[in-house]
Formats: sequence, structure tokens, C-alpha cells
Amino acid sequence: MMARFAVVFALLLFTPSLAFAQWQAAQTEHFIIYSKSPRDRVEKLAERVESYDKLLRMATTIPDDVQPVRVRIYEVDSLEDVDRALGEYKSGIAGFYDSNSLGPFLVTPRRADVEDKYFTPELVLQHEYAHHFMLQYFPAVYPEWYVEGFAELIGSSKMLDDGRIGYGMPAKQRGHEILANWVPLQHALTKEEINDLDPYGQGWAMTHFFTFDKNRAKLFRAYLAAITAGKSPADAAKVFGDLGALNLEARRYVGGGAFEYRPVKPEIKHPVIQQIRSLSDAEAALIPETIAFRDDDLNWILKTTVRERESRLRAANLKRLRSKMERYPNDPFGLYLTEEIEAAQGNVVEAQTAVDRLLAVDPQNVRGLARKSLLISQTATKLTGAQRSQKAAEARRLALRANKLAPDEPMPLLAFYESFHATGEKPTTNALDALGRAVELLPKNTGIRLLLVNQLETDRRYAEAIAVLQPIANDPHESPIRDSARGQLARLQAALRAQGQPKAPAS
Repeated sequence: MMARFAVVFALLLFTPSLAFAQWQAAQTEHFIIYSKSPRDRVEKLAERVESYDKLLRMATTIPDDVQPVRVRIYEVDSLEDVDRALGEYKSGIAGFYDSNSLGPFLVTPRRADVEDKYFTPELVLQHEYAHHFMLQYFPAVYPEWYVEGFAELIGSSKMLDDGRIGYGMPAKQRGHEILANWVPLQHALTKEEINDLDPYGQGWAMTHFFTFDKNRAKLFRAYLAAITAGKSPADAAKVFGDLGALNLEARRYVGGGAFEYRPVKPEIKHPVIQQIRSLSDAEAALIPETIAFRDDDLNWILKTTVRERESRLRAANLKRLRSKMERYPNDPFGLYLTEEIEAAQGNVVEAQTAVDRLLAVDPQNVRGLARKSLLISQTATKLTGAQRSQKAAEARRLALRANKLAPDEPMPLLAFYESFHATGEKPTTNALDALGRAVELLPKNTGIRLLLVNQLETDRRYAEAIAVLQPIANDPHESPIRDSARGQLARLQAALRAQGQPKAPAS
């Protein structure tokens, strides 16, 4: 199961407003917003998320022309819908971020009954998107407190009445106990793991402390660069000099309570919503199954109870999908979702039936072509000789056809690689490059990332394999696959030492 970053918490030209309660998909430059809210609310949400994307680009100097796969945002009715997607009950989770073969997505409730007036769905949405942004553009090794502190810094920044964003406003939702539970920087900056440090409260305070002072920011960037280069936190922290003095300075900064923030005006493109469409009846009906879809390899979940629970959740989701699809046997989106979920469950025949029906309805469906290619490669593994080679070539032709239709779609890139890997052929340089590009486009998809790690390990490119694996093995969020990844990381590091190569480069 993929670790979820969860916190307990339009070309459009005068298109007529869609009826309330009708699901619609509004596409912006960086997002696709699925909502049944009134049009004006969807437009406000679109402006908000695009403004925060621009804020992140301004804060990190990422240029606007770097175009990733759009993030889907599902605005569901309530916290209960969030719980159902996660298989939880009254968890208090106010939204989450995840990714699967459909791409990265965020789930946020339209309404939420939360006790803390500062802890809103908007804050959670901004927090979770900051996680996505960091992983999309900076997939390296970070201390847990900084991962959460950076997200809290962005999440707590508020939209002001004049349209500007108060970047760096206080994280009031974290209460007034930061100093009471303060872990000295002599420990926070030098230890690999710090169990008693609150990554949200103190993480936000430390991130704020290191962000809004030019000299401290410069030193902090050097600290992170040293960690990413393979130095221990203790060695990396030497850039700060006297940590005792730095800790006193940080405590005075936090205790003063006068946190600097910068009102900034992110300039976003207008109209914000580039295009908008009504969802088909099937696509709207299948939103619960769409946001509950998980496709990580269950074999990576080491704990039997966790693996069995996840297996039950996936089986139940598939059962609901099949029941609904009886009403929509020829809907393109329904068939697409069916092929993906059936394939993830290992049901090759059912996935093949769905993809064949999809391509009969929509012969140019890029993701359908990619899935068809992947299924053919899977079939080829059971063949030998000329028959296997013929199937591999067929899979490759479909992958190339899909890639020609959509060069930046990740699944055809994966399918091209698998036409070599799954059929026992040594992947070409182009195939390995395609897999690497798929990882760039879907950085949180652990299955694709681990394929690249394993291929690099097979090729004895241990330093590169370590760099690609680090975001999983050093994920500060506890996840079922993190222990497995750490075991593989230890093996790769041992192989690298035996090979006598230098440390892994920055990822």
C-alpha cells in the first residue's frame, strides 16, 4: 500500500454554468478539479490551487514551463467520503494525497466538521499539494521535520482579501506548545531519527526560522545538500557552526511570536479554467472506486495483518466496481478503470476483456493501448522462442503507437520498457530512458520507481539505484513498503562498497 501523506484534520469562453450537484471536471494549467459544487466555487478553488502552485514555484525557483502530469483534485462531499476511500472509520483525516497508474491525486471534502477553526480542508489541501510538489521536483532525502515543516509553511500561508497570499503566516493550528516540547537543535539537526520531535509543530517553526533569513537560508541549503550527497546529519550540521548558539537563537525567534510573513501576489494565467466538461454517468458513479484504487505491489508489505487488510480493501473495491459496471458496460472511463483495477489484482483475463472492449469503443485511447501492451508483455512471459519474440514485438509496437499519440504520458513509456524487461530481453538504452522518464512523471508511483531501482541493480549501477530508491527508503512517513525498501537500500550500499565506487550522487 502506498504511504499516503495524510493529516488528521477554466480554454473556457462564457460556458453556461453547470447545474449544481452535477459532477464536472475543470482543467487548469496544473490540475483537473472534479467537483459537483456550483461553478463560482469551482472557479475559486481553481484560482486558489493555481495561486499556491505559483507560490511554490516562486519559493523554490521552479520555472513555469516545467509541466508535469496534472494533479487530479477530487472534492468529495464530506469527511465520511475521505474515510471510505481510505478504508477507515471516523479517522478525522481531512484529506490525502496519493498516486496510482491513473496519476497523482488529492482528495478534499467540500464540507468538514472540524473542532479547530484553524484546521480547515483548505489548509490540508495546501499541505498535501506541497508534499506532491516536493516529491515531483525535489525527490531527495530530507529530515522528517523538514518534510512536514515545509508543507505546514505552505499550508498555513493564507489567501488575503486583496488576492495576495500571506507566505509564512503563523501555523496557529499547531497550538502554543512548540517551545514546551522543543527538541534542541543540537539533536534535531544531527540525529538520524528523533522520536520525540513533533514534525508538524516544531518542524514548521524550524522551517520558518531557516526560511526568512538570508544567511540562515543559505546555511540550511548547504546542510540539505550535504545530507543528499550522503553525509550524516551530524557531519552536515557542521555548516551551522555553534549549534548551541543556533538553538538559543531559534528559541528566541519562536518565543518572540512575531513571525515575519511576506504578502506575495502570484501571477497566474487567465482564464484559470482552460476547459470544463460534465462527467459521464459512469465516471461520476465510479468516483468512490477511483479514489480508493491502489495498485502497489502487495508483496512489498511485510506485515501479514497489514497485507491481508489491504487485500480485503482492494477486493471489496473491485466488487463494487464490477457491480456498478453492469449498468455501464460500454463507458470508456468505466472500462479504463476496470482494466486498471483488474490488472492490479492480477486478473489478466478480466483486464484483457475490459481493454479490448475499450479499444473497440475508442481505438486511439492512449492508456488503453498502453495497458494492452503491458498485458501482451505479461502473456509473452509464458511463451518461448519465436512466439515470445513475436509477442514482445507486438507489445512494443502498441507502446510506441501510444507514445506517439501522447509523448509525455507515463504508461506508454512504462509499456515500452516492459516489452523488453517482462519478456526477458535486455532493455535498450532507450527503454531504460523511457522508464526513467516515467518515474519523473509519476514520482510517487512506487511500483514504477522500484522497477527502475531493480534494473539499475541488475546492471550493477548501484550508486544510481541508491539515489532512485532513497525517496522510498527514507520516506519520513511510516509506510508498509518502507522497511522492504530499507532492506534493499542496505544491500545496495553493501554492493556499492564492495564495488569500490564513490557514494551515490544526489537524486
